[in-house]
Amino acid sequence: MSNQTEIKKCNCSMCEKLCGMFVHVNGNKIEKIEPNKEHPLSQGYRCMRNRNAISWLNLSQQLMYPLKRVGERGEGKWQRISWDDAMGEVGQKLMKIRERYGAEALCEIDGTERGFEYWPRGRFMHLFGSPNWVNCVNICSGNQIALHKMITGDPLVFGSDFDNSNCTVLWGTNPPLSWQTWWIRMSKSKRERGMKLIAIDPRQTEATEKADLWLPLRPGTDGALAMGWLNIIINEGLYDKKFVEEWTIGFDKLKERVQEYPVEKVAQITGLKSEDIIKGARMYAEARPACCICYGVATDMIGRNATVVEHARVALRVITGSIDVLGGTLITRPGEKINGGAYITETQMCLVDKLSSEQRKKALGYDTSRITSFRSYELTEEPIAKMYGVPPMFIMPVVGHTSFLWPAILEGKPYPVRALICNATNTLAWAGPTKKIYDAFKSPNLELHIEYDFFMTPSGMLADYVFPGASWMERVLCSNYLDWGSMLLGGDQAIAPLGERRDAYDFWRALGRSVGQDEYWPWENAVEVNEYRMKPMGINFKQLVEMMVVLPSSIVPVFKQKKYEETGFPTRSGKVELYSSILEELGYDPLPYYEEPAESPVSTPEVAKEYPLILSTGGRRMPFYHSEWMHWGAGGREKQPDAVMEINTETAHKLGINDGDWAYIETRRGRIKQKAKLNPGILPNYVLAQASWWYPEKPAEEPSLGGVWDSNANVLILDDIDACDRLAGGFQARALLCKVYKA
Repeated sequence: MSNQTEIKKCNCSMCEKLCGMFVHVNGNKIEKIEPNKEHPLSQGYRCMRNRNAISWLNLSQQLMYPLKRVGERGEGKWQRISWDDAMGEVGQKLMKIRERYGAEALCEIDGTERGFEYWPRGRFMHLFGSPNWVNCVNICSGNQIALHKMITGDPLVFGSDFDNSNCTVLWGTNPPLSWQTWWIRMSKSKRERGMKLIAIDPRQTEATEKADLWLPLRPGTDGALAMGWLNIIINEGLYDKKFVEEWTIGFDKLKERVQEYPVEKVAQITGLKSEDIIKGARMYAEARPACCICYGVATDMIGRNATVVEHARVALRVITGSIDVLGGTLITRPGEKINGGAYITETQMCLVDKLSSEQRKKALGYDTSRITSFRSYELTEEPIAKMYGVPPMFIMPVVGHTSFLWPAILEGKPYPVRALICNATNTLAWAGPTKKIYDAFKSPNLELHIEYDFFMTPSGMLADYVFPGASWMERVLCSNYLDWGSMLLGGDQAIAPLGERRDAYDFWRALGRSVGQDEYWPWENAVEVNEYRMKPMGINFKQLVEMMVVLPSSIVPVFKQKKYEETGFPTRSGKVELYSSILEELGYDPLPYYEEPAESPVSTPEVAKEYPLILSTGGRRMPFYHSEWMHWGAGGREKQPDAVMEINTETAHKLGINDGDWAYIETRRGRIKQKAKLNPGILPNYVLAQASWWYPEKPAEEPSLGGVWDSNANVLILDDIDACDRLAGGFQARALLCKVYKA
């Protein structure tokens, strides 16, 4: 007698969008996956990643059991070990390291969210006594969120209302590849309502082709363009005078600062025409208050002035009165009540208060990348907690950065780091420079290296223990998007974990119990935790799964506008601080400005003589997602077998390179090769390389390490501390200098 097919309401987390899915299950086998047209957010959308999810799950290379290294790191010799035995050994090693070097000698690394399960690792680390979370958010939105908290008190990054916008600015992003659900809404608004679209991008894309105005600026000069727009909007009186007068402080000082950026100067810096800069500023400002600025992570990766770009863009949103109005950027706040009670946030769950003030000051980068450190968190904590009723978002904007980690391992500076826990991340592929990471992973100074992942990656091959993780199909989901707001999503578990795979909660709970944290992990599984966190709301997890998304009454049926008129802004002054008192207290310029990247044709002209082209790494491609998911096949590699670089057609022909040729990309840090894709609509001196590339079909053991050296653009990036973002510590992965030649 065959089992009856069940249909489970789940959420795909093959990227951070968490689209709703119907998963058809028979026994413990997934028969098919369909998009959930009833889901309030994704509304039946699915991408190529999800279409290949079943094939991906059934790949023979999936990790099924814990492994312990028995040979040299990178040699590829492993033995199977039980969870209990592995955790027992790891726990003993961690406690000995803490006893010898202090708790800060342990560092945790993670990459992009794979299911929004950040709080368990924070809970473990804070209870252990280490302040060292290190991940990608300094180059992936965390710096934006931290900056927004200082200026407005709210994490106003991803709340744009495209359905009602009169003008949307796509700043360094190509939504058809990176924000597909948003692109559907934007296209509908443009088609049905005549919404204007401005695209800021040095290369021609599907988005630039649909735009009313395309601004192909020199890579890395985004801050200058933003300051130029502020100059035009303020001097021409196109700003919202009532909002500025009633709800901001520091406008006069901002007005004085932007006089340093007349349009002629900005045109010279960016390479744009003066008339196009003026046209863009007016098109954006005259759409107020129904105007949005949409962007991804491109400007987070330009190094030295990355976060300052965000400061200028915040000012653009603010002076046009585009905050918390239909068509603008909406405010969503954690801690809002649902059914009379508030969901227990990730910040509350990760027990920040258990980490002492003394240990917080030991965090890597504490004195260098100060806006993403405990220093800024503590300065923003009081006004935000008073208004939210819960502590401010901690998970995203308070992190260390990899640029400070590798010296701690290799040189013991500022103190020795002796243990790493790498959580669902292929660090050797996503971070950089790759050679420096490799040296750290191979160093005898690193006494313990743990990996928790789905596959054996190049990073895992250099570990001591590898633990198998459960995919989105094998675990439940209960998320408020890392405390970005009060919206709560719930999704069921489709099947029981295959082999001995465990979800993130089980992994961190087992690790916590191995070092004596038993009393802080009372819940047996993730469902019990979810029930605990939802209890104040008066609903259970099963009900949440059925509802799919729950919103607080204050934003149903539509987002309540202009919350600030009732509450003010959660800043020290209660207003938007265009002149930031917190930035000033942290020793930074309290106003936005422009600074050249550390490596550019202007700042390093002598380098440009040998490396005349401008390089950006991190080009998106479907269905890949950073260093993960589809590199193994299951539809991804079949669609694109090799890494691809985009280069101007005429420039390539001058170099003897034709479409599809292998070509070398070389910087002062190293050399890789990718296949050339000729684009007549990319700037003549610009090259866009795909990042995080590796080849699982190549030998996993050394020296190949899955081909991580061959085409991985992170071999090329610049992470000298002086070149990093002065505020948040992000390394320079875009607007670099390179040369290209046929392989």
